[in-house]
Amino acid sequence: MKHVYVGAICVAMAITVRVAAQGTAGTAPAPARQGSSATLDRATMEKDIIANENKVSEAVAKGNLAAFRALVADSGWSVDPAGAMSVQDFIKSFAQFKLEPGWAISDSKIVWSDTNTAVHFYKWTGKGTFQGQPLPPVTLSSTVWNKRQGKWVAVFHQETVPASK
Repeated sequence: MKHVYVGAICVAMAITVRVAAQGTAGTAPAPARQGSSATLDRATMEKDIIANENKVSEAVAKGNLAAFRALVADSGWSVDPAGAMSVQDFIKSFAQFKLEPGWAISDSKIVWSDTNTAVHFYKWTGKGTFQGQPLPPVTLSSTVWNKRQGKWVAVFHQETVPASK
């Protein structure tokens, strides 16, 4: 069953990246030479994406719905061990999400689909609750970011609880 769930997440992410890419004018970025302006531009974009990821968690932690909505597409979706949820449904229950100070995002990796679409993979650690239930203290997470009208927005997010060792 676990393999079916992981396979379903992979399929969902592939579809989401493809749908996000269809709305962009860019093509897959060519490999950049070390030190070239393309490398610097990509490095800047990756820093922006990681900063936005932190801003999303910060918005949730502070209960700042306006800041959350500024960074997440209204048409977005997320998948976690509890199932799939649209951004619209998440917004309805936003006040029920509580994060304690001290959460962190680490081990960030960015994979590019095209010049306007990237997947940010990372490890999230922290404490909190959603609808009164405790959140896993560690998740392996990923967010698909799409650049729309010059602004990076999250269009899909997934969280996986790592297997116990």
